[in-house]
Amino acid sequence: MTFDKESKGFTLIELLVVISIIGFLVSATVYAVNVARKKSRDARRLEDLAQMQKALELYYHDNNRYPPINSAWTYTSFCGNNWCYLENALAPYIKPLPRDPAGPQGTYKYHYDADSGDSYQSYGLMIMFEYKENYYLSQNDGGYYSTGSGIGKYEIGSQPKYCMSKYSGTGRQWFGGTNNVCEGGN
Repeated sequence: MTFDKESKGFTLIELLVVISIIGFLVSATVYAVNVARKKSRDARRLEDLAQMQKALELYYHDNNRYPPINSAWTYTSFCGNNWCYLENALAPYIKPLPRDPAGPQGTYKYHYDADSGDSYQSYGLMIMFEYKENYYLSQNDGGYYSTGSGIGKYEIGSQPKYCMSKYSGTGRQWFGGTNNVCEGGN
């Protein structure tokens, strides 16, 4: 095989430039996919929250109170803290009770709270956003824990709004397993 003098291969610099461009494109694609995954999980969280809220209202309609569980949340195990008890209570209305799409872990979780202080006549639900661009939703939800610890906490239900209107400071906290509706009382 013969080569003429005008036929040249790629130089080392040309190869490095091409490899750098390919590396950049791969990095940009991986970043975009991760953002899309976070957005997708947050959309699922909002949808799950709406479904749980409907199930809670159906439960209330049939029982004249919300499930008598002071506090339940998903966590690192399948049943989290009282989550399976809440799932059993709501079984006629929603099966299975949703769990965070990120799986069992301690950062992003679903939270439910109702208290004996008002005979379980109010409740609060909370999810934690993963995608930071969704934090604006948690800042305008009326709840106390809007953006604590750099995590957007989105709250719905009558407890968060009630506690915000009645108390100040840490008295506004509505979840945590006490018998009071709010940290400040009922």
